[in-house]
This record gives sequence, structure tokens and C-alpha cells, in this order.
Amino acid sequence: MLLQEETDGYLTKNGNWDMINMTITPLRGDNRRIIMLPFAHYNPVRVEFGPGKSREVGPIAARFGKKAMLVTYEQHDFFAALLDDIHKNLADAGVTVIDFFKVQANPLLCHIREAVDICRSEKVDVVIALGGGSVMDSVKLIAAGVPYEGDLWQMFVSRHDRDVAIPPKTSIPKILIPTLPATSSEMNNIGVATNDVTHEKQYVWADTLYADVSVVDPELTCSLPAFQTAAGAVDAISHVLEAYFSGDQNSPVHDRMQEGLVIGIMDELRAVLADPKNVQHRANIQWASTLAWNGWMQCGLAAPTPMHQMGHVLSARYNTTHGVTLAIFMASFLPYSCRLNAERAARCATFGARVFGMNRADYASDEAMGLAALDKLTAFIREVGLPTKLSEVGIPESDFEAIADDIVRLGCNAEGNLPSIPPIGRDGILDILRLAK
Repeated sequence: MLLQEETDGYLTKNGNWDMINMTITPLRGDNRRIIMLPFAHYNPVRVEFGPGKSREVGPIAARFGKKAMLVTYEQHDFFAALLDDIHKNLADAGVTVIDFFKVQANPLLCHIREAVDICRSEKVDVVIALGGGSVMDSVKLIAAGVPYEGDLWQMFVSRHDRDVAIPPKTSIPKILIPTLPATSSEMNNIGVATNDVTHEKQYVWADTLYADVSVVDPELTCSLPAFQTAAGAVDAISHVLEAYFSGDQNSPVHDRMQEGLVIGIMDELRAVLADPKNVQHRANIQWASTLAWNGWMQCGLAAPTPMHQMGHVLSARYNTTHGVTLAIFMASFLPYSCRLNAERAARCATFGARVFGMNRADYASDEAMGLAALDKLTAFIREVGLPTKLSEVGIPESDFEAIADDIVRLGCNAEGNLPSIPPIGRDGILDILRLAK
């Protein structure tokens, strides 16, 4: 007997919900739904959210000590007035500041090492990030690196076919002030950087990387150019869709949360691009981006990140903007996986029904509907001004074999597969690259 929930649809012979007004919900082996996976969730970040909150950073920093390192980009002219305000705010609170303005769009381990050495020699009490995910990740790694014993690269999950990381256990205090809604770095325990010697972009995953305080001020995002705004928002969408398509498929509450968040980000991105100075829309998209990867959307899903593993290779090899790599692989990885089996096609069709309001009766199969839904996603990415092809960012087809080798070496498991549903090996990775050419 089939166990089923109330729905406007009905069960097909293969155990999937057929959509009339509702969805397709995959069922497992014996046709019994499996509840969401057990999990432990921990997120200690204090978030100070709202317009003008960045003007409170001085008193916040003073809680942690009297000497701060302020970290931002190597190119920071666009932050000149804001940096002056923050310096004054810190000085008024009695906090001495050491500037470290060397972070690049894809942060380098050599700069993190340099900042760690300065923090140690100057006995810095707290590290403050002003910037997007690259700056926030750098600060988390700097703060964890100060008390770390051993080479900093040992902190990183630099391979996925075996355990090599020795994660940090402690950190000096850190305050994050995000200026680009994108990565959820302000509220997660992940830090990403590129080893400038080996040219490998990898990550540290440790509870000590959580910020002590994140000061989230949407006013700071109102001057962002359209391209950076769109790249950040699409990055946030990719965080949700990694879990939605590659995590456990039997978590209907998460499904609704993720689908709603994708719709919200798409709506707010369109609104922000139409009215860039609108603080309310900026606030909405910033909070949505924070929620996308702070753990709430992923609890109980055991969600891997195959598109990110592929994208990190592009960033390391070509310094491609992180959000752009995700835009390209959402437009190729997802359609490729939709064709792999009935369950994947059904999931893509579910996405189309719930996010784009598509009707199953209009399509000959789940696969046809799923591919049409993913075409709509790709059209949205192009609508907001981002590339969806490797050739558009100068990556030639002649490099595909080497790119695939790097993805297998750095991002695949011991069996040589990306941890997706279903797993994808080197041949599949090459097919995805060709689809994205």
C-alpha cells in the first residue's frame, strides 16, 4: 500500500506525484517516504541588521579589545568615504586600527598568511571585514590562523577523495560587515581561498569560523554596480539549488523554503536592478542571500555542492568571478542531470511547477517539463546580465580536458565522482563542459 500525503495531484505507477496544481514528490524503494535526515544545527552568529548599523561598529569592536585589523580589497577607492567613517567610529570607541587592504576577488592564501603574521606580531584583538564574500572569508581564515599551529593550508579541505584537513579549533574574535549580498559568509562557518602556489581553490569548514558579530547594513549595497549585484544574487540562488537538487529529496518543508527563497531572490533582484537605490529591496535581497547558505536551508539534507566544486576550478585557473562560474554551471550541470534518470527529471519538473508556475499537462514528460523549467532559469540569468557559456568568459574548449582533470582531482570522491544525484564521473563532467561551451 502506498503511503501518501494530501495533494492536488495523484500517484503515477512509478511512485512519483503527477502534477495538476501541485508537485512531483519522489518516493524511495518500498514506496514509503523517508523523513528528513537526522542533523545537529549550530549557528552562534549575532546579526545586527538594518540601515545604518555599520555606524555602530566602533562600540561593537570595543567589546573584544583595543586593537583591530580592518580588512578590505586591494582596490578600495569606492569605499573611501565609508572607510573614513569606520576609522572614525573605531577611534571614537578607543580602538586602534591596523589596515590590511590586499584582498582580491578570489582571495589568495599568501595574503592570509601575511595578515596572520601581522596579527600575531601586533597582538591584534579583533579582525574586521568590510566587503563581500572574499573579504569575509579572508577574515575568518585570518582570525582562525592566528592561534593555528602548523601550516595554514592544513586547515583546508583540499581533497574530497580522502580526509586531509586538520580544521582549526579556535579563533580570535571577528566582525563581518558585508557589502555584497551573495555568499552568506556573514552567517556560516566556511572560508574559501586559493592556494597561490598550487592554484587550488578550496575551503575550511569549522565551527570556529562563525562570526562573533555580523553587521548587516543594506545601505552599504545601494551603490553596487548591476553586474556585481546580479552575480551575488545568482550565487545565492545556486546555494539554494545545490541543496534542492543534490541534497536529500524527502524533506517537503525544506522544499517549500527553498522554492520560496529562489522566487524571492529573483523578484527582489529584478526590483533592485530597476531601482538600485531602494534600500527596502536591497535589504530584502541581502537577508535572502544570508538565509541561502547559513545552514537553515540545508538542515537534514546532507547536501553536497557539485556545481561549486566545478566552479572553484574555474576561479582558480582563470580568476573567474565566483557567481559567474555558478551561473554557467546552473545553465549546464542542471540540464545535463535532468536527462540522467526519471527521478532527476521529476525533480526538475517539480521546480518548474513551484517556481515558474508551469503545468504538467502542457508537457509530454517530466524530462520535457524539467528541461523547459531549467531553460527559464537560464533565461533569468541572462536577463539579469550574466554569462551562461564558458566562451563568454574566455575559457576555450581546448582547456576542457585539463579542467575536467582538476575537477576530478580536487572535487570528486574516492570513486572519481562528483557527489551529485546521481553521481557524475569524468565523462559526465566533460559532457557538462561541452554543454557549457
